[in-house]
Amino acid sequence: MKSIFTAQSFLWFGFLLLGSVSAQEKPMTDTPNLVHERHMHHHNHHHETEKPTDKRFFTTRSSQVMLPLPNEQDAFVFAVFGDRTGGPKEGVNVLADAVRDVNLIEPDLVMTVGDLINGYNGTEEWLGQMREFKAIMKELLCPWFPVAGNHDVYWRPLNDPTMPKTQHDEHYEMHFGPLWYSFQHKNCNFIVIYSDEGDPETGEKNFQKANAQKISEDQFAFLKEAIERGKENDHQFIFLHHPRWLGGNYGNDWKERVHPLLKDAGNVTAVFAGHIHYMRYDPQDGIEYVTLATVGGGQSSKVPEAGYLHQYHLVTVRPKQVAMAAFPVGEAMDVREITSELQQQAIKLAQQKPKVSTTLAPAGEDLHEGSITTVIDNPTERPIDFTLTPASRDSRWTISPNHTHGRVKPGESQKITFHVTYRGKMDDDAFHGIELVLDQDFLAKTTRYAIPQVRTAVEFAKSE
Repeated sequence: MKSIFTAQSFLWFGFLLLGSVSAQEKPMTDTPNLVHERHMHHHNHHHETEKPTDKRFFTTRSSQVMLPLPNEQDAFVFAVFGDRTGGPKEGVNVLADAVRDVNLIEPDLVMTVGDLINGYNGTEEWLGQMREFKAIMKELLCPWFPVAGNHDVYWRPLNDPTMPKTQHDEHYEMHFGPLWYSFQHKNCNFIVIYSDEGDPETGEKNFQKANAQKISEDQFAFLKEAIERGKENDHQFIFLHHPRWLGGNYGNDWKERVHPLLKDAGNVTAVFAGHIHYMRYDPQDGIEYVTLATVGGGQSSKVPEAGYLHQYHLVTVRPKQVAMAAFPVGEAMDVREITSELQQQAIKLAQQKPKVSTTLAPAGEDLHEGSITTVIDNPTERPIDFTLTPASRDSRWTISPNHTHGRVKPGESQKITFHVTYRGKMDDDAFHGIELVLDQDFLAKTTRYAIPQVRTAVEFAKSE
């Protein structure tokens, strides 16, 4: 876990002390050591509490402090997954990591926002991808609910004479569920709508044309009825694939027809979508419009901490307010796995350095050739993955290969050899040697534990 006291933090702290308002002029507070106001920022009100009573509170000690108790209201948590697709087929591993994370949290349910499979294909390949996605999601301990995206329903090639009129709509409803539906949970209404119905005149499915991004009269009638069914609920949540409220190629249908309906309902709390593969927040008229990034889909990772990453949302629902937080996939820690035995084995890896032997001999004027041989041991009871990289600030070294990956079984070792050449004088002031940089992951049952990087200087005898 990163410390908040980075170099930037200290520079910022110095600025506070040296700025236009001196430390002596700052008003006294109960938190003189906090260096950033982010700790004091809240989106919601403090939770309601009640005074302790003998029924709910017990102690055999006396104290002047009264500890308020939380209200016994029916709060719950649900998760939301972003796009799985638009990236490599190996993205299913990220999805599986998200499932593993959420199982550690055990929310009431998981919602999706579409693009469940890579799709854009015919029946046989579509069915295989569907089975893979559902097999991974089946590992969730809680129920999950699908939303259809363009990757889930677009058929390719478009000139295929066997292509059904509505492309993969029928396959989707046969294997995932209805294209639109709603359900109730703990006095909340969850509504799923379908944003790839296509052009009502031509039937063309196209998320870049406004005529193909309108809600049909049939679905609009469903949406009105679903909202009416939830009018007495604390919250209503809506899920679809395309964030149509962004306008542009989506046109104005959402702004002109859908948003007024949601606004007039008075209890539509949030609308969730995906498709754009980065996080975005666009509240309007008291409705929180939330776009998720990815759980295995194509991801640019331009600025991960600004929403370009694989992530999922956790939403905590209370009768009067909702909390939302995004979590990077794979960051949930398994408390029950971190035993003293696991810690001791991880520490063994962190403390050991590779065994290194070298050869280096003259091979011409200002030319030396040789090798670096090292052994990676695994003293633990689980496999380890490693990356070993020889590095030097001296560009006159040539090293082959420039790095190597491997996996070492428990109790075994792996031998690695790098071939090196050096063109230059090894006794001049510009000479720098080579370091072996070792990165290791300890592969426990549910988690890859990254071991702190180990750097080992390679010793060469300089030539005369």
